[in-house]
Amino acid sequence: MKYTKKILEDKRIETVLNMDKKEWEDALTEAYNKNKGKYSVQGFRAGHAPRKVIEKNYGDTVFFDDAINNCFYKYYFEFLSKEKDVEPVAMPEITVNKIDDNGLELVLKITNKPEVTLGAYKGLTIAKEKATVSGDEVEHELLHLRESRVKYEEVKRPVKSGDMTTIDFSGIVDGVKFEGGTATDYDLEIGSQSFIDTFEDQLIGLKKGDKKDVLVTFPENYQEEKLKGKKAKFEVTIKAIKEKHLPELNDAFADDVSEFSTLEELKADTKRKLLENKTKEEKSKSENKLIDLIVDESKMQVPEVMVEAQIEDFIHDFEHRLSHQGLTLDGYLKFSNMTLEVLKNSRREDARKTVKTRLVLEKIIENEKITVTDKDAEEKYNEFNKDGNKKSIAEIKKIMGEEQYNYYENSLLLNKLMKFLISNNNLSADIKEEVAESTANKTTKPKTTAKKTAK
Repeated sequence: MKYTKKILEDKRIETVLNMDKKEWEDALTEAYNKNKGKYSVQGFRAGHAPRKVIEKNYGDTVFFDDAINNCFYKYYFEFLSKEKDVEPVAMPEITVNKIDDNGLELVLKITNKPEVTLGAYKGLTIAKEKATVSGDEVEHELLHLRESRVKYEEVKRPVKSGDMTTIDFSGIVDGVKFEGGTATDYDLEIGSQSFIDTFEDQLIGLKKGDKKDVLVTFPENYQEEKLKGKKAKFEVTIKAIKEKHLPELNDAFADDVSEFSTLEELKADTKRKLLENKTKEEKSKSENKLIDLIVDESKMQVPEVMVEAQIEDFIHDFEHRLSHQGLTLDGYLKFSNMTLEVLKNSRREDARKTVKTRLVLEKIIENEKITVTDKDAEEKYNEFNKDGNKKSIAEIKKIMGEEQYNYYENSLLLNKLMKFLISNNNLSADIKEEVAESTANKTTKPKTTAKKTAK
């Protein structure tokens, strides 16, 4: 195989691969041996008809497609092994320029990995807010804890906002009951806004046993096409009214829901945990700001083919997440009144940023010669290995398999990169201070398990 190489105006690389007569004939023979069993020829058992006979019966070009593929995969990768500066980011555009008894000529247009000119990535300072926790935030967290212990007591008064009601209802649109519009013994919290329009508001003031026709209008963007914008009547019966009772916030509550005996201890521990979480969030924000700054200061031309590939990855991941919720992508698009093209375009800028970030980080890794050794992989794996038996790198690779191990190795590489960037830039001083304060709070608010046991 002979080839030529040149750079096109759009920065793609064009290579012309020339396979001579023998190379082309070898490719045709390989295609024939692979596919001859697919063709039926009178007088021959399946898979035993000579190539010339099959070509006579099915056409001279019957094996061309497979033979071209054979040549592409064999000689394209041979080309890449020789041209170390060519790093494709996608499959090339392939054109058959010539094909005859003397050989095959393929023209490949290759989108090469773009050159990245890094800006500063050391000695940068990232401003960040100091992590703090307000009294209101602590009270809000405790409210969630109280709501987890809520109790309901049936009452004889009329319905008011905040009550839990048990109702029967039957929905009617255009004089006909519609599918999914009927239920019995349905628990509905008034004010939760889980029902459309003013449905819940219209139940306020009713008593147990009351019946009422609730009139509402379905929203224009409702997921069910037949109900969009439709006026509906729901025949509703109130079967029970229950008042919500939150437990009182006191020492007894703290003792019941935690390892602490007093409310003050519970509040202190809640504040400590909130502060730890906020500190981690600030740390993550600072790291993201650092990456964004480094990426913004770096220069490159991002190939559109990389952006499109990243969009496809986004869509694939999104479709996977929808499936875990029992939904389909088509169903989501229908519900959202959106086309697939609109969804893809909505992710285009995020995709471009993701590609740019990946290219910049790869360039820093290359510049700083950051690598993951077998020892790194072993130490990290054995740190979390639950069976307690230390594994060698060979055992780890066997357990994980190639694809999972590559993902694992890449995660370790990114962790080493982040440690490098954090140690070479100023973004952690306040974080360390907050962690120290958090630890101090934890030390001065000991658990009181012994006290509880003594009761």
